Amino acid sequence: MKIAVNGNPLVGLYAKVSEEFAVVGVKDGRLISALEERLDVDVIVTKIAGSELVGAMIALNSKGAVVSSYTLSHELSELKRKLDVRVIDTPMTCFGNNLCINERGGIANPEMSDEMVEEISEFLDINLVRGTVGGIKTVGMAAVVTTRGGLANPNINEWELKRLEEVTGVEVLTGTVNFGTDMVGSSLLANSKGYVVGRDTTGFELGIVEEALFP
Repeated sequence: MKIAVNGNPLVGLYAKVSEEFAVVGVKDGRLISALEERLDVDVIVTKIAGSELVGAMIALNSKGAVVSSYTLSHELSELKRKLDVRVIDTPMTCFGNNLCINERGGIANPEMSDEMVEEISEFLDINLVRGTVGGIKTVGMAAVVTTRGGLANPNINEWELKRLEEVTGVEVLTGTVNFGTDMVGSSLLANSKGYVVGRDTTGFELGIVEEALFP
């Protein structure tokens, strides 16, 4: 399904999804309904660290969610009603940007510390390694992976692609969304049951998304 939030097709900035839940930073009825219907998730509406751009701020899978210590107490309360949450004290606040994960594993920003990688790996029960996608450190915006497949920035090199596939356990294709946007995480929300993509995505791009996420 193609959608925009307040006219903005970068829908991946406003939400983050897992197999069971979606965290949405804006009270946008169309986006919330699309996620509930297409991805079959329970939606939690809250800002993170005062920002509605929760897609950049939070990382999650079925084990729980990871946020920074800048997250406000009432936001944490809202999340903890339905999710296990790990708060990490770090200047690296944007875990949605800096982690690209599914249920099995993922890639972390190469500047993330050993201690942080280990803590997140244990909490989310995944194999987490540091790396880049297409030379980009904000891996959560450069690729999207589910338990069935993945779509990555078309500039990803062969070594990066192989590593991403090994740690996540799925085949990853390359492509764009939103009429040529290569930061696919900014415009694509997906799990194993469905996806929502930015309004400007072309028919050709949709074909690649379908092939990548539902092989």
